[in-house]
Amino acid sequence: MWPRSDPRPYAPLESMNLAFEFTATLCAGLFSGGALYINLVEHPARMECGTALAATVFGPSYRRAAVMQAFLAAVSFLAAIGAWIKSSTLAWLLGGALIVVVIPFTLAVILPTNKKLLDPSLDRSSEAAKHLLTKWGRLHAVRTVLGSAAFAVFLLGIIPSPWVGAAWRPSGDSILGAKEAVLTRDLFMLRSLISQYTLDKRRAPKSLDDLVGAGYIKKIPADPMTGKPDWNVEQEEIIDPDQHEPGISSVHSASSRTSSSGTAYSTW
Repeated sequence: MWPRSDPRPYAPLESMNLAFEFTATLCAGLFSGGALYINLVEHPARMECGTALAATVFGPSYRRAAVMQAFLAAVSFLAAIGAWIKSSTLAWLLGGALIVVVIPFTLAVILPTNKKLLDPSLDRSSEAAKHLLTKWGRLHAVRTVLGSAAFAVFLLGIIPSPWVGAAWRPSGDSILGAKEAVLTRDLFMLRSLISQYTLDKRRAPKSLDDLVGAGYIKKIPADPMTGKPDWNVEQEEIIDPDQHEPGISSVHSASSRTSSSGTAYSTW
């Protein structure tokens, strides 16, 4: 049983999904913003100061930026996968793929150039150093494009739009399956709360509104099959002769439709 101080033990899955979406988008935005700054401002500025100075400051700049950008890319990817699992929205899967590609691209393609620039034997004022710095700038631009693309895809995933949203979201069986999963979750939650209320109060609630009034739940969730909080309640049997009004013992969907398994939702 859950502590009485927390009458809402089942946090909505929507809240977790929003947290995943926010984290993925925020980290991708920070990553792409930082990468864009490096390509448009920092790297061109140090190149203007001369090859020797540019090669000298490259090391400290690289060591600091590498840790930050690797962390942001990894967190953004993991959060995007979480959002995709929770919502089945393709934007999060695509954006996660774009942002995570940055990591192997850096290790396989950019890292060899980094090692040459950090080599103590490199003549920092030579044409070779200038060539490496120029090459590094072009390679880093690929990271910037990938990060910016991921950020843009995430934005398309969270901004409600009749032109964009439908293209990213699942349809048909996947939507039905998601609704049935929510129905199963909500039925379990409501029945558990009815049982807990009955145990705490030594009487069954007269309606689902009693759960709200007693603080067991913030509000009655909508039946995902009807879109309204119009649940069918099952009345308990009166055993005590002193009990004049029965309470509710269970709850069912108010939908008259048939599920994907062939059973009526009202029997769930």
